[in-house]
Amino acid sequence: MTETSHAPLLPLMLDVTGIPIFVIGNGKSATARVTLLAEHGADQVHVFEQAWPTAADFQKLRPRLIFVADTPIEVAREVAALARTYGALAHVQDDIPLCRFHLPARLRRGQLLVTVSTDGAAAGFSRLLRDYLGETVFGPEWASRMEEISSARRAWKEKGLSGENLFNAIRNMTHERGWLQAFSPSRKG
Repeated sequence: MTETSHAPLLPLMLDVTGIPIFVIGNGKSATARVTLLAEHGADQVHVFEQAWPTAADFQKLRPRLIFVADTPIEVAREVAALARTYGALAHVQDDIPLCRFHLPARLRRGQLLVTVSTDGAAAGFSRLLRDYLGETVFGPEWASRMEEISSARRAWKEKGLSGENLFNAIRNMTHERGWLQAFSPSRKG
């Protein structure tokens, strides 16, 4: 598929603890990937900065995720082919045809994580939109709001609320606080 005709990507949140991961590259972007993985609890990260991984490395370490950045295109192509052969998912910076997944632009406010993606078609725009949302919609106050709503949700669950009733309690609290003024308790969502 071409860059503009690939299938939409499946968004998901992934626990990366215990998953063998390769980071391949020796520049700023590769270093940023290592930092991002560490921040999210990745504990089996194998970094290849000068000597690139071989089929033997894939066989021995059995990576599930591969991040390639700051490498010559020939290296990126070879690593992406090895990833496909060994059943790993690869992300090659700024090369959509070689990627099996993309990283969205992320905005974190405590436990709230807002992500923006263009399915890889315009990564720079994703970052601009993330920054806009952070400045206009999801400011720093959302970290404490998340603590408040999370605490209330736990209490409601202990009282036996579930499903639609739990959703309605969250929606009503959000409306009463004026956090999402475009929503109202009577709106279907």
